[in-house]
Amino acid sequence: MADTSAIYALISGLGGAAIGAGATVYVSIRQFRREIAERDKERSRLQAREEIVRLTSLRFAGRAWLDVVLRAKQNLDAGVAVDLEKFDQDVKEAGGAAAQQGYRVVLPDPSVEGLAAEISDGLSDLSWHLRREIIRTAEGGEPNRFNTFGILSTELGRLIQRRADLNAKLIERIEELALDAGAAIDQARPEA
Repeated sequence: MADTSAIYALISGLGGAAIGAGATVYVSIRQFRREIAERDKERSRLQAREEIVRLTSLRFAGRAWLDVVLRAKQNLDAGVAVDLEKFDQDVKEAGGAAAQQGYRVVLPDPSVEGLAAEISDGLSDLSWHLRREIIRTAEGGEPNRFNTFGILSTELGRLIQRRADLNAKLIERIEELALDAGAAIDQARPEA
């Protein structure tokens, strides 16, 4: 009888050791999977945050370029001389910032890309036309009222509206990213 109890004890001990080893491996695997999931969520949050910063910077860069154009046009309309070198420098900085922020590559939506390209091209064209008017007035000529009040005003109004359309789409995307990042943060929180 002593031999059977020793065999049962050995079997129980081996079974317990197997269960303990299995539990250790299972817990380790679950912990490893949780760490991977947390790293993926953190990476998603960081990517969302970077995208939000990029889209916000893009909005500011586009607004800065538009402000340069608006100021020059308002000065021309009011008959105030515009410093050509300062205008060129401001356009170069604002346009460069918009280009650096990727004003043409906004979202993977073709309609949004087309809208961004239209705005970028429009601001570039307006800058060129305003530069021409600034040169004309600097040389003592009268500004072409048809250009500054008519065509340029119409084009500027159209660009302001197109920019508002683009900004609505950018804000919508920023909100989506913020919600996704918020959901990832909520999922990553350990439960109490």
